[in-house]
Amino acid sequence: MTTQDQATPLQMRLIGFGAIAAGLFGILVGVELLPVPGGRDNLHGPLWIALLIGLVVLLAGLAALLQSFGRAGSTGELAPDAPLWMRAAQYLLATAMFAGFAAIGTWVALLGDPRYFSGGVPFLGGLNISLARIGFGFGALICWAATIGYAVVGVRRLLRRK
Repeated sequence: MTTQDQATPLQMRLIGFGAIAAGLFGILVGVELLPVPGGRDNLHGPLWIALLIGLVVLLAGLAALLQSFGRAGSTGELAPDAPLWMRAAQYLLATAMFAGFAAIGTWVALLGDPRYFSGGVPFLGGLNISLARIGFGFGALICWAATIGYAVVGVRRLLRRK
């Protein structure tokens, strides 16, 4: 088993700025200020999904920057002397990302175009679409539960710190 080195603050900042740039691109595509790469037919869902994906990636970049400036350890916990606003921002960013993942999974499970589902079990035909919807639905439920759980834990921890 190999051990992984923790990212340096500089590496975390570079990751953060890269994710912010990628997220901004997705947001700009989602609000139609930039064209969809390969044309609109290349996007297999509504533009708000591109916007939401861009927002989640942007939030992940902000979270990486926050961890960098908050001197987070290998577990993601901020340094003990990090200010309360940093801790609140960390919980808020993570909760918003979980909610974004949940919303995307919910859309795929309920409204995703079956023409774009691929893979599956051979010889099951149309049943594969149902299996894909069930899989995405189950994943969305897990993400919704994580959203609620993380928000509750975050509020409790922040109130305890005050």
